[in-house]
Amino acid sequence: MSMLRFLLSGLFIGLIIQSQAQNLLLEEDFDYPANSLLRDHNWTPHSAAGTNPLAVGSMNLSFINTPYVGGNIGGAALVDNTGSDENKAFVADVDSGSVYAAFLMKPGAVVTSAGTGFFFHLVTYSNPANPDPSSISTAFRARTFITQGSDPSTFRVGLTFNAAAAPTNVGVDVSNDLDTSETYLLIVKYTFVPGDDNDEVSLYVFADGDDISVEPATPTLGPYGGTAADASVLQGVALRQYNAEQNIIVDGIRVRTDWDFEIDNFSVQTHESKFHRTVYPNPLSGNILNMDTGKNTPAECVMTDMHGKVILSETIYQNQLNLPNLQTGLYMLQIRQEGIVTNHKVVVQ
Repeated sequence: MSMLRFLLSGLFIGLIIQSQAQNLLLEEDFDYPANSLLRDHNWTPHSAAGTNPLAVGSMNLSFINTPYVGGNIGGAALVDNTGSDENKAFVADVDSGSVYAAFLMKPGAVVTSAGTGFFFHLVTYSNPANPDPSSISTAFRARTFITQGSDPSTFRVGLTFNAAAAPTNVGVDVSNDLDTSETYLLIVKYTFVPGDDNDEVSLYVFADGDDISVEPATPTLGPYGGTAADASVLQGVALRQYNAEQNIIVDGIRVRTDWDFEIDNFSVQTHESKFHRTVYPNPLSGNILNMDTGKNTPAECVMTDMHGKVILSETIYQNQLNLPNLQTGLYMLQIRQEGIVTNHKVVVQ
């Protein structure tokens, strides 16, 4: 019976994952060799193609305490010069409901006046019916800005529906001060509203440790719109380089038609009321992970990163797991012992 329940639970999880995938429009973790060009990895230049192409950096961005599904693998996009602007297409067009574009970002240096500008926006191609990725409409929607903070250790992010001028109204169209040394999760929302010229954009800003399990009732900025024509359809995202003094790192892009940005953590237990497992220390700073299972029988352990890549798979006998050297981030550990399967989030510091 326990094996049957395990198989059924796997089928159930598979159906959930399939349903979630249907709402996923774009996934990009920049898991490419350092210094390689984005245009060699399904990004297309649409402006200044011959100047300073967007490249992949050797570091990546991640959250430790917030289980955001993106980042923590490979490299990151370096949006750090004047020159090539590049886009990546969705797997499907969207012309109704809402589009949520999430990504991790941090400044790579102090944000200067010259480094202020919009670095991210949503894309409609010049010919939406027959898209040419090298030609996009200049009616950029949900322009997302980086601006100076109140002192060199801070910066702000802003949002406009379509305006190219940097926003300046703190708390309305530009955020309060953020820490230049920290990584933030930005979620840009575009909502199609029935009628003419009344679509809305919003921006949510999260620090590591914030709750992203549900969409907040009030965004950090917005919603607002009505300042330009509605987008007829949304078809991709773009990264923009506008000044040699800009220095922005972007990673872990996810675009969806719903709010679902957490790593899923399923737990399947055949005797849940009588059985409990813990893993410790968690967060983990070394290589030894202990498990309190209440049993002394063999346990099958499989650890994966947040993208499902198997990091370790072995059977242990002493309730102690010797892990390889792992990058800082969030991992999933599945333990199967005497037919009972549990899943655990493990934070590596």
